Amino acid sequence: MAIQERALRTRRAILEAASIVFEKRGFVAAPLSEIIAASGVTKGALYFHFSSKEELARGVIEAQFSAMGQLRLQGSPLQQAIDSTHAVAHALQHVPLVRAGVRLVIEQGSFTEPDPEPYLRWVEPAQAFLEQARTEGELRPEVDVLAVAQLIVALFTGTQLMAQVLTQWEDLDERITAFWRVVLPGLAMPEALRRLKPEGAVKFPDGPEVPGSAG
Repeated sequence: MAIQERALRTRRAILEAASIVFEKRGFVAAPLSEIIAASGVTKGALYFHFSSKEELARGVIEAQFSAMGQLRLQGSPLQQAIDSTHAVAHALQHVPLVRAGVRLVIEQGSFTEPDPEPYLRWVEPAQAFLEQARTEGELRPEVDVLAVAQLIVALFTGTQLMAQVLTQWEDLDERITAFWRVVLPGLAMPEALRRLKPEGAVKFPDGPEVPGSAG
């Protein structure tokens, strides 16, 4: 048990160090030597857990999804869709692991074998929120759920990239609110639209924790 716990701590230390280096330098420019130094582990320990830089990058991406998967949201399906984007915005502002994971997904063209799965894993929850919104009568009947889910992911990705370049994500919440104000009238039934809050219905605490995470 002690050996297993030590191995988990080592893996976590590597992922945390890798997230900082990948977030700062990107996939191509990030040297494994810097990650090893930052993690405080040996080269052998790193290669025991991850056979290559690409596998390590995929580990960071997976850890990002695990962290965001702990979100606990309430409210109507469309409000949860809105709040989930604000939650990711909050995490981008405060959590290096999430910033690194998002950057690595976008930079997958540098991988030997780019994987569409991370994009699909962003689309799936958006699609689920929209399907539930349709079931509960919030969604306009003509809405193409899959197309809109993909559009939301594309809009969010572009919005956060612009916010990163212009303000280091400081105004990301305002930008996310603006895009929901534009998009929602074409999605929501009038009575649902009156109830929705494009600025988000959840107040996330300041600090480094992923909102809704356990521990």
